[in-house]
Amino acid sequence: MTILTAGRGPRRASPGTAAAATAAAALVAVVAWWLRNVVGNPPTAGAAALSAGARLCGLVAGYLCLLQVLLAARLPVLERWIPAGHLRLAHAVNGLVLLAVLTGHAGLAVASEAAASSAPFVGAAIGMITSYPYLWSSALGMLLLFAAAAATARPVRRRLRYGWWHALHLSTYLAVAAGFAHQLLGADLRGTPGRAVWSGLHIAVLAAVAWYRVLAPLWLSWRHDLRVSAVVAETPDVVSVWVTGRQIGALGVEPGQYLRWRIMRRGLWLHSHPFSLSAVPTAEGLRFTVKAVGDYTGALMQLTPGLRLLVSSPAGALTERTRRGRKVLLLAGGIGIAPLRALLEGLDADRGDVTLIYRTDHADEVLFRSEIDELADRRGADVHYLHSHPEPGGGPDPIGPHQLVRLVPALFDYDAYVCGPPGMVITAVAALRTAGVQRRRIHTENFRI
Repeated sequence: MTILTAGRGPRRASPGTAAAATAAAALVAVVAWWLRNVVGNPPTAGAAALSAGARLCGLVAGYLCLLQVLLAARLPVLERWIPAGHLRLAHAVNGLVLLAVLTGHAGLAVASEAAASSAPFVGAAIGMITSYPYLWSSALGMLLLFAAAAATARPVRRRLRYGWWHALHLSTYLAVAAGFAHQLLGADLRGTPGRAVWSGLHIAVLAAVAWYRVLAPLWLSWRHDLRVSAVVAETPDVVSVWVTGRQIGALGVEPGQYLRWRIMRRGLWLHSHPFSLSAVPTAEGLRFTVKAVGDYTGALMQLTPGLRLLVSSPAGALTERTRRGRKVLLLAGGIGIAPLRALLEGLDADRGDVTLIYRTDHADEVLFRSEIDELADRRGADVHYLHSHPEPGGGPDPIGPHQLVRLVPALFDYDAYVCGPPGMVITAVAALRTAGVQRRRIHTENFRI
């Protein structure tokens, strides 16, 4: 069997830090552009001052809209280096700030109009929507953004079918498009070089979304012709799906990464879901492992060989590339063993450099035990299986800091890769920090915020 994997390679600066710095610099440039225009034509009355504030909020909101779309565009430079949970958190925070700035823009703009025309606030708002070009479409776009945000709230999300939730989020692209013409007519862009720059930014973001979310997955899927080759039940509620295709190595997927799979079967093909590989990619195929926690994942247990799959580019930062030292701790909980089992197989490490701690509630929930034991023996790795579920007041957590240090002496000198249920990941990260592991040497993956 030919293993397709990458070496450790040279250290690189954090792309996450570089991306944040670039986003901040762009925001400063937007504010500087507004300040240049205000200094050149300073407001002389209360209504003009309100209008200037509305213009600033409008420019910043337009920029944050583009940033929000880019965060969801699946750019490889972000997806391969920044954990999925961190990207989702950035997307959520940016969205909340965007809504606040949009509210400020609308409020200041209406207040300026009301002050200039001596009209009541509501009357001024209605008059602006009915008389200003493209303002009605911008107002509609703002409503779509608020609807998408409301759908993200946990009480709403729990009651909303995934299809409706997904449709509401796709409507945000329409919201950005709806506000575009209104932005170009603003005083800071109309008749200035900034209008061409603003238009170019929108075109570039649209091209990125079209390529990375639509065209690239179609190209990859056509090129590699990925199909289900076998479905193996690991436990009553966990299944492994084996996938074959053409030129698997050209996919460039690394141990620890995930792919977004779209199952081409009725009832499943409308949505793609991220599933981590549970074995090192080989020339013969790929394997991903899924636990049935809902209708979609439950349906995967009935897949049949030959079924076609559509796939996006590999993503995920739980890889060799983020490693900073020689010694590695793999800390898995439940189904989180999937990417860590692949890392155990694919890490560039000497004998004795890797330790795996695998926690489940019960011994019969352990996945890939024979594979893990064989890999540990072949690679000289230490493996610890923990099967204790802590009850309130019922003793120490099996992955508490003292227990981790007992199992892994000199833990502070390790890189720790953590994957499992969200609560377990939070607990494990806190325990590792208490045990002296630097935050930059703790690597996690979480598809939920």
